[in-house]
Amino acid sequence: MNSDSTILVTGVSGMIGSAIAKQLLDNQMPVRLFTRDANKLKGFSTAETVEGDYRDIPSLDRAFAGVRAAFIVSGSSAPGDRAKLHRNAFQAARRAGVPYVIYLSFLGAAPNSKFPMSRDHYESEQYLKETSIRHTILQDSFYSDLAPKMFDRSGVIKGPAGDGKVSWVGRDEIAEAAATLLSTEHDFIGTFPMTGPSALSLAETAEVLSDITERQLRYQEESIEQAYTWRRTLGASEWEVGAWVGSYEAIQAGEVAYVDSSLGAILGRPTSDLASYLRARSHLWHGLVG
Repeated sequence: MNSDSTILVTGVSGMIGSAIAKQLLDNQMPVRLFTRDANKLKGFSTAETVEGDYRDIPSLDRAFAGVRAAFIVSGSSAPGDRAKLHRNAFQAARRAGVPYVIYLSFLGAAPNSKFPMSRDHYESEQYLKETSIRHTILQDSFYSDLAPKMFDRSGVIKGPAGDGKVSWVGRDEIAEAAATLLSTEHDFIGTFPMTGPSALSLAETAEVLSDITERQLRYQEESIEQAYTWRRTLGASEWEVGAWVGSYEAIQAGEVAYVDSSLGAILGRPTSDLASYLRARSHLWHGLVG
């Protein structure tokens, strides 16, 4: 494999990383995969693999060596610690002289966000900018793919989101956009919000899913205290509980209601709204059908 043309993709055990890698391979691009365990990867027999993680600096140096572009997905750790892991990856890219990097961030990333992960993404973005690497930051809104999973068994979304809205965006379309940017020369350098064409409240989201599934679904408003109380009974760590509740607070605060045309510009076509995206992917919501 010619390393001078190789594209590095991290997070290939996850949904977005694997989708990007598959699109690149389908387009006959030389790909290197960075993963904790190569034995768990399926369908990537033609790709080079490097085992390691963001805490393992030597593995990062091996992964970034000689590549012409890299996709860096967010790691899995508590906010703050996770940003430091991202910094490890960015610094490895700088040491290797990688010409171009895509970082997957989040819509509304800011130091004062209600969503802990958004604050973490903001810090990570600053670390990337300090490297002076030519880069694209994709600030994704919440994925349309996740909307059906927000309902409990009784068909209810519960949380302190109020009337706040979400500019739902399709994960497959984000993957396609990232693969396009990694493969071609382009002018999308800087920070770009990644959203669908419209924003919906959670009550409106429930109406869309009700129409698709032909089942009565609904949104139930909760106080922040109520949300923390029942979420803590599920066995998640405190930072995970805080992130979950904070995501609803961010919705209520309007942090993910912004609608932008950048994704459509990269794709060269209109982006999918929540209804059309989910109707084309019944596997995402078949569990909600009554």
